[in-house]
Order: sequence, then C-alpha cells, then structure tokens
Amino acid sequence: MEYRTRKKIILFFFIFSLYSTFYILHSAVLWAAQPKLQSPSKTAVKEEAALFKELANQITGVGLVTAEEKRLMGQTVEKEKSWILRRTMEIIFAGAFDLYRKGRYQESLEVLNRILTLDPGFERARALHSALLSIGDAQTIGAARPQAPKSIREIIREKFYEAVGIYRDGRKVEAVGKFEEVLALEPKHRKARYYVMRINAEIAKEYFERGKFAQTEGRWEEALDSFYTAVSLDAKTYAFLSRQITEIETEVRAKKIQYYLTEALRQLNTSNWSGARSGAKEIFRLDPGNSRAREIINESLERESRHYLARGDAALAKKEFDRSIEEFERAAKLRRHSAEAKKKIELAIARKQQEEELSKKKEEEEKAKKEAEEKAKADAEASQEQEKAKSPLGAPGGAAAPGAGEQQPAAVTEDAKRAAESHYQQAMIFYQSNDLQRALVELSLALKFDPNNQNAYAAKRMIEQKLAK
Repeated sequence: MEYRTRKKIILFFFIFSLYSTFYILHSAVLWAAQPKLQSPSKTAVKEEAALFKELANQITGVGLVTAEEKRLMGQTVEKEKSWILRRTMEIIFAGAFDLYRKGRYQESLEVLNRILTLDPGFERARALHSALLSIGDAQTIGAARPQAPKSIREIIREKFYEAVGIYRDGRKVEAVGKFEEVLALEPKHRKARYYVMRINAEIAKEYFERGKFAQTEGRWEEALDSFYTAVSLDAKTYAFLSRQITEIETEVRAKKIQYYLTEALRQLNTSNWSGARSGAKEIFRLDPGNSRAREIINESLERESRHYLARGDAALAKKEFDRSIEEFERAAKLRRHSAEAKKKIELAIARKQQEEELSKKKEEEEKAKKEAEEKAKADAEASQEQEKAKSPLGAPGGAAAPGAGEQQPAAVTEDAKRAAESHYQQAMIFYQSNDLQRALVELSLALKFDPNNQNAYAAKRMIEQKLAK
C-alpha cells in the first residue's frame, strides 16, 4: 500500500512540475513571438510556485518521498524544462527565419533578440542575429521593404568570401563562425558547409596530433581533452579513438584513485580525519564500490571517536565536567561508540550534579561553623566580662578579698560547649591520623571555648607529653 502511494505521489509531483514548466514556457513563447503583447503575469507564476513548494514540503514531511527521490525528480524536471525550452525556441526561430526570408528584417531581428534573451546559447539564432545586423544600413533595417538596397544573395556572397579570406589567413576558428553566419542566412549553401567540415577536420587533426604527443609523454588528461575535441569536430574520421579514449579514461581514473588514496592515508596518519574522509569520497566518486575507501572512512571515524572519548575521560578526571560532556557529545555524533559516549555523558552529568551538591553542602557547613564559632566566641567574651564585674578584685588599700587565691569555674554557654566539642572531635581525627600538631591546635581552640572541658584538657596534656618524648 505504501509503495503504491509513493508512486502516485511521485507521479503527481512530476506532472505538476511539468505543468508549471509548460505554463511558464507558453508565456515565454507569447512574449517572444508577439512583441506587442504584455509580459505574462508574475503574480500567477508566484502563486503556482508557492503552491508547488507547499506541496513538496507536505510530501516530504509525511516521509513518503525521500530526499534522494526528491533530488532525482528535480533533475528530471530540469532536463524536461531544458528540452521543452529548446524545442520551443526552435519553433520561434523558424518563425524568425521565415520573417527574414520575406525581407522583414526588423521583425525577424526583434524575435531573435527575444530568443537570445531566453536562450543565450542558441547558436543558430546568434548567427542569424549577427548576419542581420550587417545587412544594409540603419534605414534598411528600420523598416520592412519588399527589396533591400543590397540583395540577400550579394550579402551572402560577401560574407562567404570574407570567411574564405579569414580562413586563408589561418584564423580557422573565426572563419568557422563566419561560415556559420552564411549558413544561418542560407542553410543549403554547399560551399559554406564544405568549408565548415574542412576546417573542422583540420582542427580535429591538430587536436588528434596533440593528443598523441601528450599520450606519449604520459600527460593522460591533456591527451583525453585533445581526443575529445577531435571526436566532437570530426566524429566519422576519429571514430577509431573510442577504444583508445576508454583505455586512457581507465588509466586516468586509476591514477586519480591512487592519488586520492595516498592523500587520504596521509591525512589519516596525521589525525586529519575529515581530510581523510574527503579523499575517500573523491575515490567513491570515481569508483563507487571501492572497499579501501570504505575502510578509510570507517577507520577515520573510529579514531576520531576514540580521540574524543579519551579527551572526555581526561577532562572528567580533572572535574572539568562541561568540557568532558562536550567531547563525549562529539564522539556520539560520529555514530561509532554512541552507546558508550551516551553512558559517559550521563556519568559526567551525574558527577557534576554530585560535585555541585557537595560543594553547596560544604559551603553551608562552613558558613554554619563560622557563625557558631563567632557566636560562641562572643558569648564567652560576654560571660567573662560579667564574671569580672561580679567578683571583688581587692579591698581598699590593696588587701586581697577573701578567697581571692582560689580559682572559680567560669560559666560557659551551651553554644561555647558545642563549639568546644566540635574542635575536640576534630582533634581526635587528627590524632588518629598521627597529625599531633594540628590536634594540639584544635584542643587549644576547644579549651578556649570551654576551659572546663576535661576531655580536651586530658588529651592536650597527653599529646604534649608524647611530643616531649
């Protein structure tokens, strides 16, 4: 069912394209053949183009026509357009030639101008156009007359002998162009046709000799170009070159393949993987079934993928999570180790989130610890100030107050006790790891917050004794 639907859509696509082409060319015919008519409506063409574009997008969107099928259909439509355009120009040219035969030179010239506007490569129209421009003076071309001041036969004869003179001067290519102008005015002019064939044969012989010389020196592409030209100018005489051309083409293709193969391998060994793949694609263009080119592409993708994975692992080890994710994504796009790359991306994202959470938690703990220490320190200082204010330091005259020699335990707040305990626990961790100096620092801080902490006091005395030994 899907196959039939696809075929129907392709057929509709093709017919619609041809319909649009016929519409545009029909308008062009009217424009060329009838100079006084208005040019075709641009609005109608734009509407059809918009409709065609919308249809193409809808067809492609539903997935019934692949991009390759669409490209091939486009090429077919372009070929049909070219064929229709040339056929249409042939019909219009016949009309222009008929006007020329009737002596209506100005009208013929106007039609030829429009033909060359639509199809600049129409050589016969160009030749007739050039010939008409040389007929008489401006007054002769300015109006249709039954009889020109100089007859058409005289003009043809003059052009013919002009072409012969140019040929005798050795300007062969220019002479062919002049003889073509004669044939544009008189297609059955046997002498002009003979000279065209003769000159083409001479030029073909020169190209053939160039090709043979280039072939003996191993300049294969130059030899091919010369042989192509010889055959195009004189296909009958140089038909025997077809086999030789095929052999040279095979030789040139083999040399090109070897060159691109060497270049692709060099790029592969220098880690220029995209360059290696470009060389392999050139090989495929010359030899679509080349297995070595396929191996180079696979190897370049494999090496490049592994390269990105290794760089991603290195970045992940350094906790450069964003860069590691970027490298893993590059590897995934190459479609060689996509599953492995995707797992590594997930791991990097998870590690990044974990690291961010730990960092955030650590910052919060540091902040809370700092705030607790500052608060405990402030409470301890406030408590000491209160004790100093309450206890009598001495009697008038310098006599000490009763019991002044005895130490009284200072009041410690709960926050100070907690801070002291925290420093004590940290000191024990340092002690267990045999970092006695840092343990002493933590115990000193603990006793500063809570001088009555007997555990801290005992641990400090023990460590000092151990260090003294």
